[in-house]
Amino acid sequence: MALLVEEGVRYPFRGDRWMDLLAVGGILGIATSIAFQLANAAYPSTLSLAFVGVTTIPLLALLGYLYRVFETTVDGDDVPPRFRPVADLFRGGCRLFAVSVGYAIGPFLVVAVTVGGLAQVPLSAESAGFIGSLLFFGASTTVLLLVISFGYAFPVTVGRLVTPTRLEGWLQWPILGHGGYFTAWMFAALFVVPGWAFLLTAISSPTPFGVVAAFVTFYAHVVGTRLIARGYRKAKRDVTR
Repeated sequence: MALLVEEGVRYPFRGDRWMDLLAVGGILGIATSIAFQLANAAYPSTLSLAFVGVTTIPLLALLGYLYRVFETTVDGDDVPPRFRPVADLFRGGCRLFAVSVGYAIGPFLVVAVTVGGLAQVPLSAESAGFIGSLLFFGASTTVLLLVISFGYAFPVTVGRLVTPTRLEGWLQWPILGHGGYFTAWMFAALFVVPGWAFLLTAISSPTPFGVVAAFVTFYAHVVGTRLIARGYRKAKRDVTR
């Protein structure tokens, strides 16, 4: 398993033009961050909507590249793909964006219902402390488990887009229960979750550290995508034998 992580860490540096790859990914991340910060600064004026539209361009390009990393890994390529051709890049980005939004709806609705339900619970001054803490723990645990469940199934859905195959269950249950997929998902989370932290820094901090965070975010997500795609490829190969 250590070899799996080591291969993933080195993956973005393979090929003859790895510096160009990281530079383009980081610059797209910086462009996304700047457009988002301008949209936030211009809110609530109509100019904010224009900046939101600008934000989607580099964002879809980045999502399209992650989609291409997943696709080429499943196909057996060991060298990071290029950003060209651009048309296919944005097509893949739109697919990944649509799937991401679809998966985000479920946890969002549960969070909204949970928060709304907690707000409606009548509590007296004497019981507010204990019952409130108990309800918060139960609700937060439920939301966390739901987010993990959706996140665990998400790469398999992406895999269905990349390599359409009729397997048992509409979410390819054999792959979800495969040990190799589970291991790869766990290792990928070690990169993606910190990558989200750097992403929040990049889009909220117009500083030199925010610029560095954009490059780290891109690198972490490429590595995470590579790891989970390898796990999906192995699981798919085993369950289709």
